[in-house]
Amino acid sequence: MFLTDTGLIYKGIRPLQRIVLGNVLANPLSSLSLPHRVPDHLKVVPPDPWPGETQRGREMIAGIFRFAGQTIEKESLSWEPAGAKPEWLAELHGFEWLRDLRSVGGERARRMAREMVGNWLNRYEKPETAAWRPDVTGMRIAAWISFHDFFCAAADDMFRKEYFSSLLRQARHLSKSLPGSLYGIPLMRAYKGLAYSGLCLDEGEPRLEQAFQGIRHQIKEQILADGGHISRCPQSTFEFLQILVDLRTALTAARVEMPEELQHAIDRIAPAVKFFRHQDGALCQFNGAQEGNSNIAEATLMHSGARGKAMKSLPHCGYERINQGRSSLIMDVSLPLGSRYADRAHAGLLSFEYSFGRDRVFVNCGTSEVKGKWRDLLRSTAAHTTLVCDHRNACQFDDNGLLSNRPDVRFKRHEDETIAMIEGSHNGYLPRHGLTHHRRVRLQDNGETLSGEDQLAGKSGVHFAVRFHLHPQIQASLINEGREVLLRARSGTGWRFTAPEGVTIAVEDSVYAGEGEVPRKTLQIVLTGVTANTTTTVGWELKREKI
Repeated sequence: MFLTDTGLIYKGIRPLQRIVLGNVLANPLSSLSLPHRVPDHLKVVPPDPWPGETQRGREMIAGIFRFAGQTIEKESLSWEPAGAKPEWLAELHGFEWLRDLRSVGGERARRMAREMVGNWLNRYEKPETAAWRPDVTGMRIAAWISFHDFFCAAADDMFRKEYFSSLLRQARHLSKSLPGSLYGIPLMRAYKGLAYSGLCLDEGEPRLEQAFQGIRHQIKEQILADGGHISRCPQSTFEFLQILVDLRTALTAARVEMPEELQHAIDRIAPAVKFFRHQDGALCQFNGAQEGNSNIAEATLMHSGARGKAMKSLPHCGYERINQGRSSLIMDVSLPLGSRYADRAHAGLLSFEYSFGRDRVFVNCGTSEVKGKWRDLLRSTAAHTTLVCDHRNACQFDDNGLLSNRPDVRFKRHEDETIAMIEGSHNGYLPRHGLTHHRRVRLQDNGETLSGEDQLAGKSGVHFAVRFHLHPQIQASLINEGREVLLRARSGTGWRFTAPEGVTIAVEDSVYAGEGEVPRKTLQIVLTGVTANTTTTVGWELKREKI
């Protein structure tokens, strides 16, 4: 059998069977009236190649549950503990933590996994709570199927009967619920679960076709021509790729031909994911992204089979990258999109991240996994390596967290044998302060020197700060009577940061939220001044110290 644009077709199927299948797909309520036999086995168990977090699995066995940056300790399992955040509950009910228990291994972990699945089966028979939210249900279906052999293979007949009965109920509920109000990565998670149920449970062909019709549409809606995600979030680009790789792996295990659109999308997205990776293998932090797990990122790219090199430019997604020697710099040269996909967008216009080898040096502050004060603060311009006027954001967001104004952002790049350079400008400060920000960054000396200028053109008398947030593994100290900053990485590599006279240099506290929920303390270099005349220019340079 194979998938086409018109649907799932069995080779040799009789015409009457095609008509019946077509009527089923055309009527979303038909599943309520058709008889459904509860399966007693999975037709295929898609492999899950991703490593789990062994430490988190051990903590769960000890009664410590860490999800979405929140830790809850329970002697006995509660599926809706007091004080649990929605993101924590979604992770718990999504069951992807079965991967962590599997990484622990042994009968104790296996028994706990089976007991937790059984407890959920007894507690959530009907779709009446947030536990049955479509994206959570999709995650749970995929996890229960993928880890079937880990927790279910040795289970008794009663457990298996309840397990398969619940899987079928969840799959039917998911089929009737989609797409609903879901969009973005949550919708893709839901479609993944629906596709797994279609591949692995008997009589699942209509669900499989429904899932891939939705996935085809989401590829067109969410993935830009350069392979980046419409949200402009590097992490969302990676997660979309990982879901497609999982789907392809499941299709291969089931010996079902893969839709061409799926492979084409993988081939397009993988180079964009490579673009967003620093040399330590983890992701850069723009527009709602955290670092992620570098090992999983590497494994995902390997399993993708895509051989395309990392892009130098993502013009549709709005990022530029320059490399020279051991230095790499990624710069944001566009705007958050004025759509629902911009609900996690940041005001980091012309911000950049810089790494030397595996050392991250200049970073953006990151994001929070859960809604709240930290996530809002980390969206601000001041939380990025860029220039800030009068402690204000370079672009504004409305009460719904969406873009409420659209500054004009422009850029160009230049590369030759001696220099790699990006120039950009935006007028986000023009309405309030009468100023336009121009930025130029350069790599030269085979990547040993990073230099730049930040220029404000327009009104005088406005306070500004050029911020360079440092990764927590970078130490910084003022030297030369406060005129220079000496930087040192844990690897031993050092740099000297300088700025011209007339600009105040300071080393101040900052935070880094590149992973987890609790930000880590770090430092930032801050250049401050006041605009004068019609144009104010601040030059700066970071040069590697030769020992």
